[in-house]
Amino acid sequence: MHRLPATLLALVPLALVPAAQAQGTTEGRPLKVMVLYDMEGVSGVSDWRMTSFRQTDRYAEGRKSLTADVNAAIAGLKAAGVSDILVVDGHGSGNFESPDVLEDQLLAPAKMVSRDAPFDIYMDSYDHSIDAIVAIGMHAGAGNRQGFLSHTYTFEDVEYRVNGVPFNETMILAAGAGRLRIPVIMVSGDDQLERELKRMMPWVRYAMTKHAVDRSKAEPLARDEASRRIEAAAREAVLKLTDAKIPEWAGPYRFQLTFQDELQARNASYVAGAQLGWFPTMVEFRAGDFEEGYRQSLKLIRMAGAVAAGTSANAILEKQPNAQALGLDEDAWAFERFLTGPTPPAASGSAPKRRYWGAR
Repeated sequence: MHRLPATLLALVPLALVPAAQAQGTTEGRPLKVMVLYDMEGVSGVSDWRMTSFRQTDRYAEGRKSLTADVNAAIAGLKAAGVSDILVVDGHGSGNFESPDVLEDQLLAPAKMVSRDAPFDIYMDSYDHSIDAIVAIGMHAGAGNRQGFLSHTYTFEDVEYRVNGVPFNETMILAAGAGRLRIPVIMVSGDDQLERELKRMMPWVRYAMTKHAVDRSKAEPLARDEASRRIEAAAREAVLKLTDAKIPEWAGPYRFQLTFQDELQARNASYVAGAQLGWFPTMVEFRAGDFEEGYRQSLKLIRMAGAVAAGTSANAILEKQPNAQALGLDEDAWAFERFLTGPTPPAASGSAPKRRYWGAR
């Protein structure tokens, strides 16, 4: 974990959110809380395979732990009087058929958010009707060498900094929701994320559910203890809603993303407004407001991700005993496509409609 640099992002005075008039209510109406979950920080997840849809058996274990964590948060919200609870998938395991949580096992009255078009989980998953956000199963940010599966949005970024400060996904969520004056009030994850949030968002109620041994291994708490902590933190966060604050991270913003290698960084630097930083794996750009900068950072990440996908495919190909023959087939396929032209698009209406629960 890096120490915060001298160029620490300025934090202007934090504004209190509107006080709840009574338990579970604000301004005379029931509270509406959004629960966004990730998977790397889920209590029982101690191996990356538990977060990936392709790893069938281990993924099934991860889904069970995820569902238990989310239900513990729902139970805590209900105990505090919250009767309107929405759940958003913030992970994206590669499962395109259903959310990563076991939707049919969610406790009432929670409802899964589902749309017929993609939406950004950190900027577009909420609206002015939401009073507060709870984030379950979150993880430490890119640059934290100790956090379990630590990253910020993608595995390709080695560091993700805004005005010199390392940013994790919980901070991105808080900055996005802050535009609408919606506070992030409770978070669960490993002990490394807890350290990060104590520095940058100390008002957040935190449920530490596992110890990060290193980036590849974690030691979870017992299931009952993890659920107890999550439920208690969620309940307290609502009852102490008047303690919650909106972060005001002042602009303008300088985003700096450091990637795994120079090729990824060079490809990312082709995005308009971006340039290579002061070392060859860093790319930086400036933005007038946080949302603009965040969405620009996703363009860089996609450009770097395209390179990473090609690099990994070539690495796997070269390990095969018939690598030379496969290389010849790859050349033939590429030239055939070049000579015959692109595949025509599918007829309109022929593809089945997809549902989007958040990250896909």
